[in-house]
Amino acid sequence: MFSFLRGDTSLHAAMSDIGKKYTHNEDSFFLPEANATWEISEAAIEASGRLYILCDGMGGGNAGEVASSLAAGWIARDFYAKPLTGREPTERLAALVCETNTALHALATTHEAYKGMGTTLVAAHVRDGAVSLVAIGDSRAYLFRDGDLRQLTEDHSEIWPLYKNGSLTKEELRAHPRSHVLTKALVVTETLTEDDLFMATETLEDGDFLFLCSDGLTDMVPEEEIRGIMAKKKKMVWKAQALVDAANRHGGRDNITVVLVRV
Repeated sequence: MFSFLRGDTSLHAAMSDIGKKYTHNEDSFFLPEANATWEISEAAIEASGRLYILCDGMGGGNAGEVASSLAAGWIARDFYAKPLTGREPTERLAALVCETNTALHALATTHEAYKGMGTTLVAAHVRDGAVSLVAIGDSRAYLFRDGDLRQLTEDHSEIWPLYKNGSLTKEELRAHPRSHVLTKALVVTETLTEDDLFMATETLEDGDFLFLCSDGLTDMVPEEEIRGIMAKKKKMVWKAQALVDAANRHGGRDNITVVLVRV
């Protein structure tokens, strides 16, 4: 098992693990920390708020890893390139996701090694008592509040509509053999519009926890078990490790990434 931890602070923690099946990790994430690679400063983060991004790449060779890491990095870089003015964070993020999709699609069509690459994405911007969410694919954002766990995003998957209309329970959705079949993701088409994305804003309360995760967690671990881990009076780094350990204990059939955020 190969895993790494980042951002063990009072505000956030993240862990990514290769799981038990694959030989490399195609998940990527971004935390709001100064980053020389993407030219992001502490001052820019202070001015524009905390942005968290998680991507789950797909494609042969290293293509999935390239798609996920570039998507997270490019969106974070461009988000912090100038302070938020005028546009709501959700609209700003959605526009950047669509622009990044076009740039990645061009890369995939002009470089043979990147042909067929793609990635999911979930982004959460936290500021002024609210979280702005943008997502595509089946990576998720959850809210943990007062012992309750609630999924904030919706999956772009073939069978998600069956869950929404009540034909499937959440556990039946998780266990369904076609739960991994996506209807939307980054790089699949040349252009995206806001209508292709999940977008939402949620009011936050003191004591809330947000967490982002790839399907390597939610395909393996029932939500009730996730809720139990989040309810423990432990540090965020312990919770991140416990969630990853649970996914591996249930089989670890994919890369596993979690990003935990204290409000």
